Amino acid sequence: MSNQAVQIATTSNGQNKLSPRLHPQRPAITINPEKLSGAPTIAGTRLPVTALIDHLLLGYSIDQFVDEFDGVDRGDVQAVLLKIKEALEQGWLAEKVDY
Repeated sequence: MSNQAVQIATTSNGQNKLSPRLHPQRPAITINPEKLSGAPTIAGTRLPVTALIDHLLLGYSIDQFVDEFDGVDRGDVQAVLLKIKEALEQGWLAEKVDY
């Protein structure tokens, strides 16, 4: 997906649509050594990506996460998740094994 706007996906029942991003021109995840010790953040915010992952692991929905934190929208969260998916598909987050 690399830095493109999240496209709206339609389903037959009208659910699971991806939201457009408010700022499609910026990357989904950014790192700035001057902010949060260089931790990866949701672009345009001071929210670490790990905060999103923690919330999802605890069972919160994307909408609950967006409601809890100012400055982030659903499209930005989906863009972060798509970026993580892209990294997995390209083999960046997996370790090669021989079993």
